[in-house]
Amino acid sequence: MIGPLRFLGLDTPLERARVAILGVPLERTVSWRGGPAQAPTVIRAASDSIELYSHLFRCDLRPIGVCDLGDVDPHLPMEEMLALAEREVERLLRLGKGVVVLGGEHTVALPAVRAASSQGPLQVVALDAHTDLRDDYGGERVAHATVLRRVEELASRLVIVGARSFVGDEVDEPVFAKPGELPSRLDPGLPVWLTLDLDALDPSLCPGVTNPEPGGLSYPEVIEIYRALSRFRVVGMDLVELAPPFDPSGVSAVTAAKLVLEGIAAFWGR
Repeated sequence: MIGPLRFLGLDTPLERARVAILGVPLERTVSWRGGPAQAPTVIRAASDSIELYSHLFRCDLRPIGVCDLGDVDPHLPMEEMLALAEREVERLLRLGKGVVVLGGEHTVALPAVRAASSQGPLQVVALDAHTDLRDDYGGERVAHATVLRRVEELASRLVIVGARSFVGDEVDEPVFAKPGELPSRLDPGLPVWLTLDLDALDPSLCPGVTNPEPGGLSYPEVIEIYRALSRFRVVGMDLVELAPPFDPSGVSAVTAAKLVLEGIAAFWGR
């Protein structure tokens, strides 16, 4: 008999793990293509196709210790899902764990950042094709299209990389940066939370997302961003907006799983 599906099949007990994975399969405010509630399970399944060793960061994940805690109950009301995710991320951070949140829609970044910012000043790096800086969307202040506005209200600084879809004059806001500018925009004394919306990647590489946008980042560009962030203290990351039904090939899910693996290796493999 085997237990629940786990990322890379890893099952280090939490007390011995350096990294904890939490799924938050939220799908309540999506505005176009659905499916992100399926993403945590699909990413875990896709991880079965990749190796445990990162040749890019010369790191084997087994000695790190990764504990997959499973998912927040997707049947709870949205407010309860977000509150439960926030409490769990805060608990893990207080235990000194690196945290990986598998979404779900981008809204799940908000409770994670709330939890991390409760520990002290925090800077947030967002990889996203869209700005997500609306003050409200469809009459709601908490939604996938407002999440980075809410994050900006919590964080000491927010830097968005990969944005190429804007609303009004958002393009003039000072939060946007090119990949190579990222290190100079961050404070080396503050911890970092990375929120990675998969639509930041070009849709030719990762078509299975809720809102694809042409002209995105390449996979090597994302890895270079990881390398840059590895020089800072990254306390956690989330990966969001995978829409498995829109990529039957499974390539997008494998890309998501690989980005989680490389993130763990880059940020907590030293």
